[in-house]
Amino acid sequence: MLSIIICSRSSRAVAVARENVAATVSVPYELIAIDNSQNKYSICEAYNVGAQQAQYNLLCFMHEDIRFHTNGWGRVVANILADPTVGVLGVAGGQYQLKAPSSWWFAGEKYRRMQVLHTVAGKEPVLDLVNPAKQSLVDVAVLDGVWLCSRKEVWAAHPFDAQTFSDFHFYDVDYCTALFGRYRVCVTFDILVEHFSLGSINKTWVTNSLKYYTKWQDKLPFGVVTIAEKEEKKLKIDAIYHLIDLLLWNKLPLQTILHWLGEAISLKQLDRRILGVAKQVLQHRLLKNIP
Repeated sequence: MLSIIICSRSSRAVAVARENVAATVSVPYELIAIDNSQNKYSICEAYNVGAQQAQYNLLCFMHEDIRFHTNGWGRVVANILADPTVGVLGVAGGQYQLKAPSSWWFAGEKYRRMQVLHTVAGKEPVLDLVNPAKQSLVDVAVLDGVWLCSRKEVWAAHPFDAQTFSDFHFYDVDYCTALFGRYRVCVTFDILVEHFSLGSINKTWVTNSLKYYTKWQDKLPFGVVTIAEKEEKKLKIDAIYHLIDLLLWNKLPLQTILHWLGEAISLKQLDRRILGVAKQVLQHRLLKNIP
């Protein structure tokens, strides 16, 4: 029934995940751990290799550092994916994807839908729960890749894009973007997952956000909610400012930074904030912090 696919960097972590899955899934399953301890694969490549090996029609792509707290979660997946209109299922996602190099969460909590227990070493667990209507299944635009489930035929028609995304980030948003409009993209609240990481924003995240935008700019923005023009414009400008900060911090090319500064100016007349960003860019350039 269920083929669980993990891109694994740690034999110990995957052993813990295997034990937890066996205790909670409650349906026939196989666990395919693609050994990536030597960084042989990108996550897209590992997931595609695992999906090709899968003997079952329901595919579950998951990080190795998660734990299921819901007994019988495999039955929940099977019941939801029995609906042919649902293409991909997760536990965290955003209802609106901006026309900017930004991830699923950037439009803010108002448009997030999620249920994930986050546990980081040395800190108390935090339940990130956003479900204002208290629904068991919610349609979104894109999902976080901590846990993604699809039918095998859906994946086969839209495999993970290993050619564009050779690193870790944005493979999940890209996969959902390819499916959106053809299938429903959904978050379930009937499964509780604990994730032992908060993720990270690094240079790879920034470069992959730009790759994602280049690939999908003609489809962006999109979502399952309608956002007023004024609000959408503000969110887009905020996303661009955030991007410029990341471009500067990661010392990415000046040409790229100036392009996005121009985008911000085209959306908003020169004001103190834009002038401040322009000054910041100039200072970084003079200090030779950007090429």
